[in-house]
Amino acid sequence: MTEPRWQTILPDEAATEAFGKWLAERVQRGDILLLYGDLGAGKTTLVRGLARSFGYTGRVTSPTFTLVHEYEGQVPIYHFDLYRLDEPDHVWEIGWADYLRGEGILCIEWPERLGSLLPEEALTIRLSHLEESPCSEAGDPVIDGRLVEVTGRGEHSEALVKEWKATCMS
Repeated sequence: MTEPRWQTILPDEAATEAFGKWLAERVQRGDILLLYGDLGAGKTTLVRGLARSFGYTGRVTSPTFTLVHEYEGQVPIYHFDLYRLDEPDHVWEIGWADYLRGEGILCIEWPERLGSLLPEEALTIRLSHLEESPCSEAGDPVIDGRLVEVTGRGEHSEALVKEWKATCMS
């Protein structure tokens, strides 16, 4: 059985942030978002949209050197960047168990660094650069946009993706 998959095109940074806001209306405390994509693919921009939707007004930056930033709002966002993580077990030193308790939403950039610690239940979000696509609403090519592809891992996440696939992003 294949995981349910949903995808859309994000033509620019504003659309990527708007996608984060769209996600905020559909995810809940305890959800985990595994954010895959090259440098500059829009992972942090997506997190910014999510954090803003829950009332966070400060700067949203990638926690490259600290491994995690916490954004307090109606629902806390825990933003991880594991790019510099040497060993998966090092996440225990930053309180990994506490973050997994479900008080907020975990957004994890470079989740492949977790190895066997990768959560079983999660939304996998892959952002990739588009050079040119014939998929704009006006019929014009979309240049320098992003393709976002979301798959669900686990019952809750799979149900979300199936729902999105059925209704499409509005």
